Amino acid sequence: MDNAVRFGARIKEADTLRYTPAGIAVLGLVLEHESWQLEAGEPYLAKFEIQAKIIGEQAKIWQNKVGSMVEVAGFLAAYSQKYRRPILHIQTIENKG
Repeated sequence: MDNAVRFGARIKEADTLRYTPAGIAVLGLVLEHESWQLEAGEPYLAKFEIQAKIIGEQAKIWQNKVGSMVEVAGFLAAYSQKYRRPILHIQTIENKG
């Protein structure tokens, strides 16, 4: 089964950088997306917010970048075993102005 996500967004919120017990940096983000798509041949304004997280060195780089436009790619997984809503695990993130 495939689980790959890629889209452009604005970083709306960034949590305080935290570290795992192993010393790995983790940064929680809220990403905001808005674009026009075609659905059944009709224009559709697609808008959403999604929780995301970055792990490792990239977390340190993006901690103070609220408002930045980015292109992200990664995969979706449950937030936790208790909370099944999805969170985007960012594998790549690029500044888009």
